Amino acid sequence: GHTIGIGHCSSFSNRLYPTQDATLNKSYAKNLYGTCPTSSSDNTTVLDIRSPNAFDNKYYVDLMNRQGLFTSDQDLYTDSRTKSIVKDFAVNQNLFYQKFALAMAKMSQLSVLTGSSGEIRSNCSVRNTASIATLVEEVIDSSAFI
Repeated sequence: GHTIGIGHCSSFSNRLYPTQDATLNKSYAKNLYGTCPTSSSDNTTVLDIRSPNAFDNKYYVDLMNRQGLFTSDQDLYTDSRTKSIVKDFAVNQNLFYQKFALAMAKMSQLSVLTGSSGEIRSNCSVRNTASIATLVEEVIDSSAFI
């Protein structure tokens, strides 16, 4: 989860403009409009409004209060497949810590992608070059669909 960090207006302005996302808490949205007065604002705000500089479970409390900054984050609470996990983490910080530690250990077992198999992105949400095909593009372009 996004328990520490910042988000640029351009990363969440779709939740405000042209109309406010219905899953967004109205008072939280009002604060976000102050930070991002237009859809093209380049300002930033914290990802976790309750404890922005602490690694804790308050991010999940934010989600339960419809105060997730990004759509993908708020979807964790609105999606029935993950809602119970958000609730469990929101009420039990030790459980969050345990599961986070297990996830980090599991991720440490993954192999590093090198060469044409992976990339270090200049901007985490954008591929570095258009020549790198996503798995979906590769599958669609494959002869398996012909």
